[in-house]
Amino acid sequence: MNLFCFACRNIKNIQIGIDHQLWAVSSLSNQQAMAQRATRARNYFHPGDYGLLYCNPLHSFTTPFIVRSHADPHRIVNNVWPEAWALPFKIETLGNMSKLVSAQEAELNWSIVNRRMEAINRRGGVSAAMNMTGATVFAPVDITQEDWRQICDDLCK
Repeated sequence: MNLFCFACRNIKNIQIGIDHQLWAVSSLSNQQAMAQRATRARNYFHPGDYGLLYCNPLHSFTTPFIVRSHADPHRIVNNVWPEAWALPFKIETLGNMSKLVSAQEAELNWSIVNRRMEAINRRGGVSAAMNMTGATVFAPVDITQEDWRQICDDLCK
């Protein structure tokens, strides 16, 4: 099963995404990097996949979701978040910001995070392990049903 993790630089933007049941990624001025994101989204990201948000300032995972649409490669969202975001897609959230799991807790308690951290020799931290860096946005993390259950047990309503 595919899990896609998306990091966000502030709590407000996560709450906006939850309220709108919509997510997207930062627009980049580098057109080649944006084209690579769009290609990964087209090739790997599909309705029914699983997602998870990560709040950078809190160093915590929050708000698991189910992907409900493809990422739109032609749309820039200017009227939802304070800044323009690209490749928007619909989500069905399974939790909210009231539950958080720190990166450290996730590494200790979630098998998938621990396995991925070991695979990269802990270089780059949780962001690199869970494909949340700019270069790996829309790159899936292969998880088991047990991995998803662990995530949802900690973060779902």
